[in-house]
Amino acid sequence: MKICLVNPPRLLRPMSATQKSAPPLGLAYIASILNNLGHQVCAIDCIAEAPYKYHRFNGDIVLNGLNEQQLLQLIPNNVDVIGFSLMFSGNWLHNRILIDAVGERFPNATIIAGGEHVTAAANLCFEQTKHLKACVLGEGEETIAELINAIEKNTDLSSVAGIAFRDDENKVRHTPARVRIRNLDEIPLPQWDIFPIEKYTEHDISFGINYSDIVSLPLLATRGCPYTCTFCSSPQMWGTKYQMRSVQSVADEMELYYNKYKARNFDFYDLTAIINKHWIIELCKTIKDRNLQITWQIPAGTRSEAIDAEVAKWLYKSGCKIITYAPESGSEETLKAIKKKISIDKMLASIRYSRNAGMNVKINFIIGFPNERHLNIWHNIWFLIKASYAGANDMAPAVFSPYPGSELYNKLKNNGEINERQDAYFEEIINVDTFWDIKFYNQNIPTFILRFYLFFYLFVFYTSNFLFYPGRLIKTIKNLVSHNYESRGEMTLGELMKRRKVKIEDYYLRQNEVITEKI
Repeated sequence: MKICLVNPPRLLRPMSATQKSAPPLGLAYIASILNNLGHQVCAIDCIAEAPYKYHRFNGDIVLNGLNEQQLLQLIPNNVDVIGFSLMFSGNWLHNRILIDAVGERFPNATIIAGGEHVTAAANLCFEQTKHLKACVLGEGEETIAELINAIEKNTDLSSVAGIAFRDDENKVRHTPARVRIRNLDEIPLPQWDIFPIEKYTEHDISFGINYSDIVSLPLLATRGCPYTCTFCSSPQMWGTKYQMRSVQSVADEMELYYNKYKARNFDFYDLTAIINKHWIIELCKTIKDRNLQITWQIPAGTRSEAIDAEVAKWLYKSGCKIITYAPESGSEETLKAIKKKISIDKMLASIRYSRNAGMNVKINFIIGFPNERHLNIWHNIWFLIKASYAGANDMAPAVFSPYPGSELYNKLKNNGEINERQDAYFEEIINVDTFWDIKFYNQNIPTFILRFYLFFYLFVFYTSNFLFYPGRLIKTIKNLVSHNYESRGEMTLGELMKRRKVKIEDYYLRQNEVITEKI
């Protein structure tokens, strides 16, 4: 089978705090599986091919990357299957247009999709497109192998576990869920040969901080998360089964990329990377033993207590320069409500260990949870001051946004506060990073006050940080001027400064009436 995998463009507001795009690790895994089965696989990364192209889409929302006309010119004419990676719900307003534009241009090809968005909202995806045939739900490697085999042999798709599909009568059917892959070491490593690695490097496209002119590639050392945070869609995508690859497998992958692609920086995509202290120390020692001269970045996840002084020391010695903590809140009441199982005191201690070891420490924070009250907000502010004093030097405040598949999304939907069949809901997801046109799902605090708190979070954290550590202000200014970023905050500011100069082109409007009609 001739298969084309597509990483689609994204929707954003030009002056939003949206981070740069990242290499599509999921597609690279899928490409490897299909290639091993003997299929002919190509890939098109719409953002990497045109990272500074912006097309008018709707109002102030722009399309970043290749538009559909440009994509259609790159897809091979004799393609049998076209697969889309649909990870982010904020891109759905264009994803649905792209799918049908491709379907009209390639009527003999089978259109499939996978990713977190289709896993959480498969029925909506079928309802709002005409040419989407099947969706891979959850973990995709074994499912895609069986699905492509069924398409090739033209057999009934109902025999493939872990999918939703449109049958011959145009009805959507779901097959039984697939059991998670047990041995992660047996999964073939991602195939990056068909992706534009040189463009990722040239345009600094990475999940974390990409150091100038250094090849940076993503890794996944674990899958799933044992926790059930109410704002997260991971339980539906992966379930709550947490699995770890062997240290040998992860180190082998790093060494392979080190030698084959000259990669010198690695970004871990894990949801909760560090749970087992012995495992992470062994990985650090293995990196040192193999003399890999690298830097790497990792999210601490929920189990921050696993990072003590010993772990922090080994992380830094092996090249881990940046670590991200995700407390999301400093209020015990809010943490309990969102089922975020952390100890505030242990997290502050862990932040201190990481900073003392020499790492750049970033913390993720969310404002606007439905049940938050003023007192919770002030607990958050006090936590930010303590985290700043402990050594955190980077903070990214996010506004709560109910993503399909999360517990809070289902609750708000059942209460009538969300209607995913209205485009306004997806526009709200896009706007969440603007700090201005934000939809808050909180009934306890007026919107204008929540917006003030959002900016106050930034003011309190960074003012206290520069007071506690005066040298950081000078260093931050120097990094912004030199474009040699050392934190996600600096990288975001640098990206915003770059976007101020972008030229927004007219969006390509399709001539075919069937495609352009309102969905």
